[in-house]
Amino acid sequence: MRHERRIVHKHVRHWRERGLVGEEQAGQLLAASDELMGGGASLLVRGALAVLGGGLVLAGLLLVIAENWEAIDRFTKLGAWALLQLLFLGLAHELGRRFPDRPALAEAAALVAGGFALGGIALVSQIYQLDARPPNGAWLWLALALPMAFALPRRAPAAVVVTALLAVLVLETQQAGSLVEADHAEGPWLWLGLPLLAFGAVSLLPRPLDGLRGIAGAWTFAASQFFLLVFGASHHLDHSDLGRAFAVALPGVLWGLARPASALPGGLSANEWRTLLAASLLPWVLMGARYEPDSLPDLAAVGLAWIVQMALAILVVRAGARAQAPGWINAGYVAIAVGILVRYFDFFGDYLEGGLALTATGLLILFGLYALERSRRRALGQATAVEGRR
Repeated sequence: MRHERRIVHKHVRHWRERGLVGEEQAGQLLAASDELMGGGASLLVRGALAVLGGGLVLAGLLLVIAENWEAIDRFTKLGAWALLQLLFLGLAHELGRRFPDRPALAEAAALVAGGFALGGIALVSQIYQLDARPPNGAWLWLALALPMAFALPRRAPAAVVVTALLAVLVLETQQAGSLVEADHAEGPWLWLGLPLLAFGAVSLLPRPLDGLRGIAGAWTFAASQFFLLVFGASHHLDHSDLGRAFAVALPGVLWGLARPASALPGGLSANEWRTLLAASLLPWVLMGARYEPDSLPDLAAVGLAWIVQMALAILVVRAGARAQAPGWINAGYVAIAVGILVRYFDFFGDYLEGGLALTATGLLILFGLYALERSRRRALGQATAVEGRR
């Protein structure tokens, strides 16, 4: 926000020097701009408080119901749940109609309605034994949440739907006897494929929530870096034989490759996201079903994991600098720093005995931190300069 205000002031000053606007007009423009920026921050605060208040209302209501659950007969339980669910949905609609300038209130009510559906399922499951197969409860939650995304002119139901869909996918892959049961969940396929499938599917809703793409992007980058570092250093998380779970993991990966803009955020271009996703999975494709120490392709996969991890971190830094996205620049430099540390202790950990070795290691880490911080600040400065010239 401070950077945006600085750019606006620079432009207004330039217009005033060129005689395009007068002193009074320049002051009015700056005041209007500051009011708009302050309103954006205020809207964020109001939204956060509305979600917090709605969450507390939901938690308190569910706690009261749970404490008196045994004293309520079965049909009263079902009727009260259905009535309260309709009341929350009606409240979301009415708040949006009466207070169009305060959308956070209606969004919070819609979020409470989606959360109350899950709470009701958890309570009612005590009657109908839905906990005998955990995915059944997630399926019912998804079935109740999905119509909200079409009926309510709100974006909060998209967050409920993506959470319910992720719960369905995860629980089904872990459920014995499921059509998509995973033989192993230690590789990156499920951890990357399932979120991409869920976030991509939610983008098809009539009112998707743009913030979900940012969450998907952060998760995709963090998960890919984690798996590459762990596999390169310890040769763990090395399974690729998912079994029937490939029926849901592979479509998610393919969705991310074919339509990255629908599930992943800006900052990185579509081709950069494709490169990141494909390169992250390349060591496991080369390795096959699982890591074998005596296999030459598997040893090559370990080396490739090291190379890809650092290359993708640098790619994210460059992409963030090009797109003037400080968040991606910082994330890339964090990945570079973590990669260097993990490599150092992996390669030289057996030799770090004695005070001199530890002292030298500490000095080397501090010097590396200093160098990376200088590079990070330079990249942020270049991004700011490019934005200023625009």
